[in-house]
Amino acid sequence: MADQLSILIVATKPPWPPVDGGRVVVLNTVDALATAGHRVTLVAPVDPAADAAAAREALAGRCRAELIPARTRAVRAAALSSLLRGSPFTVERHRIEEVEERVRQLVAAERFDVVQAEQAQAVAQAAPALGTGVPLVYRAHNIESALWTYAAPFARPLARALLRREARRMAAVERAAVLGAAVTIVLTVLDAAPLRRGRGPRPRRERGAGPVAAQLPSSDVTLAGRPAVVTLASPSWMPSRETALQVAAQWWPSVRRRLPDAVLHCFGGVEGGPLDGVEWHPAPPDSAVAFPSGAMLAIPARHPTGVPVKALEAWARGLPVIASSETAAALEATAGRELAVADGPEAFAACLEQLVADPSLRTRLVEGGRARLRSRHDPSDVAEQLTALYRTL
Repeated sequence: MADQLSILIVATKPPWPPVDGGRVVVLNTVDALATAGHRVTLVAPVDPAADAAAAREALAGRCRAELIPARTRAVRAAALSSLLRGSPFTVERHRIEEVEERVRQLVAAERFDVVQAEQAQAVAQAAPALGTGVPLVYRAHNIESALWTYAAPFARPLARALLRREARRMAAVERAAVLGAAVTIVLTVLDAAPLRRGRGPRPRRERGAGPVAAQLPSSDVTLAGRPAVVTLASPSWMPSRETALQVAAQWWPSVRRRLPDAVLHCFGGVEGGPLDGVEWHPAPPDSAVAFPSGAMLAIPARHPTGVPVKALEAWARGLPVIASSETAAALEATAGRELAVADGPEAFAACLEQLVADPSLRTRLVEGGRARLRSRHDPSDVAEQLTALYRTL
């Protein structure tokens, strides 16, 4: 194909199974670029304990998947390396020599038109491609330095100081990634500002979007509750875990006073113990399980960076979304058109009560969300935008 591009994508984890937002974005991007006729090679580490064969099989028809059996570095080894190098812990954790070596072998053996590093931690792994003159695209799924700054108040004093140091170090890494890349892609308007800070040259930055189809099937799993309200949380990410526990223990009683049959379903593996009207679920093997027909998605609070992929998926699977004002800002969505906005327990309970009482409002929000997906996140449009961007390099 005369217009075919050869694209090398370097990631910190395989995009299969698509169980979190970062994996979904990478997987959908690979699919969109392949459908557009491009040749995509994906290099990523895969935990030897995981089902690497299933991941390779799932990716086989989508791209050339170079999944390298390797674990992220152990916490102590990464901490020592971080101390000796003065680099962020998270960068050292994802510094995997086998991945970098495979990238080196690939760029020595064949020609690529562009190399795309998914997140700042993948930039170092993509470094061997830079010596060949291949342009580097740094796609920032979120601003890691902002994540660590946000997480600091949730931690104890010593950990708080370490997290703030991590944020400063990560900001320096992000700045270097922006300066070293031919172009940096951010996925939300909120993430453009932090990468503009600092003195010196103003490298090229572009807005991008995470590709998500406007319509996906909802899960046929039935969840208890009238209504069933779904939220997703990570037990390993302090702000996410603490927010989920707070909503379950402090917000949900306000909901139950208004809607006695409502049940909150928390997916992700957070364990908050027995609470009235709350059910705790492990991380689903397929994200669709967390989006069953007839349920609603709640995003009561979120960190101030990155695209809320779970909101995009909820729209696609036909679930109305109740979210914080920060989430609405990240989505560039309007209250009452694509989602319901509520900050705080009483506002959340009142908003949920209104949605239960007004089926037409639920329908309008889903339709508005899907219209937003078509206008902003359509995979073919995203592939076309990326292709045009790559060609300018």
